[in-house]
Amino acid sequence: MARNNKLHSNVQNCSCSIDDILELNDAKNERLCKNRTNDIEFFVDPDPEKTSYNFYIRRMTDGLPIIPPTRERVRKFLNYTDLTPEDIIAILPPRQGKATVEKVAINSVMAGCQPQFMPMIQHGIEAISSKKFNLTSVNATTHPVSVCMILNGPISREIGAASGVGCLGPGNLANASIGRALRLCLINIAGAVPGIGDHATMGSPAKYSYVFAEEESENPWESLHVERGFEPDTSTSTVIAVEAPHNVNDHRSTNAEDLLETISHTASTAGCNNSHVPGEILVIMSPEHARTISKDGLNKYDVKKFLHENSIVPVEHGDKGGRKLDDKWIIDDNVPITRSPKDVVLVVAGGAGRHTMIAHGFGTSSESVTKPILFKNDTPVHSILEYKNRK
Repeated sequence: MARNNKLHSNVQNCSCSIDDILELNDAKNERLCKNRTNDIEFFVDPDPEKTSYNFYIRRMTDGLPIIPPTRERVRKFLNYTDLTPEDIIAILPPRQGKATVEKVAINSVMAGCQPQFMPMIQHGIEAISSKKFNLTSVNATTHPVSVCMILNGPISREIGAASGVGCLGPGNLANASIGRALRLCLINIAGAVPGIGDHATMGSPAKYSYVFAEEESENPWESLHVERGFEPDTSTSTVIAVEAPHNVNDHRSTNAEDLLETISHTASTAGCNNSHVPGEILVIMSPEHARTISKDGLNKYDVKKFLHENSIVPVEHGDKGGRKLDDKWIIDDNVPITRSPKDVVLVVAGGAGRHTMIAHGFGTSSESVTKPILFKNDTPVHSILEYKNRK
């Protein structure tokens, strides 16, 4: 008899959501759901392939295999927060899901995170819930905008987050799994399931994971979190809604002006959201490019000002976007893609090579948010080990 290789769903699968999984319908046996009597295997000896496929069928994954979120695994993540499992970190649209500490831990386990990554994920969830980040629109738009997280401070180094060569992937556990945990929280808690709560026309590879740390030791200027008013030894998580990055390859320029002209010309792209609704852009500059510019005496504000003033799109190209171009953005028949130098979010990261990456934003619809990693009494967390010491 020929083997039938056609994939099919198990008709006996339940239709429980992640909220149902957390309910103790049978306190004695801690059953996975009330609809099945054999779900206790999930907590005793989970079959990774079976569990992963069952979660996939229920649209609770990003399409990749997951780590089964057993209670023992989840419990380890709870050691790296001073909140209770039931504490609500945020309410996430469009489903208005309650992002409790336990739900975030479950999704972090599924993503393959180490328990020590929990503080960065927890504060990232808090950041995307900020009003000015506007997660409702970020999730609902047809635009392929993704949630990018930038890590700063000593905890990013302590957990081994990549800030140098290959920081945008692949190959680093912290970067890859933290970004994936954030995305799984958006799918399973916020309800940003493709075609249901996430309406991006084509989606984006950046929606799998989009996390990196700033290479502070190679930065000739102040790092992002210091620029935003935090002490150098304060760890922070910054979220920004941007597209997947576009490369700027300039190995020839030997002075700041020539190099910045190359970067600004690359950023001046008709058809990006910024071309008709100016807003934030993310500029990830390699250490070599940063040194070339810095040696000519330019400080960070000088760079941001140059890019703001010179990253422009002709009005005839700018007025083709998703909404009618507002006349207030037009200056001398051009449209600046940013509203002010502040909109240029400039960080230094990456390894050897004369490259810069540009990620266009979501216009005026979203603004980046930086959150310090704090205990619930608002004191800074300087080391992951402090969580262990407080237990």
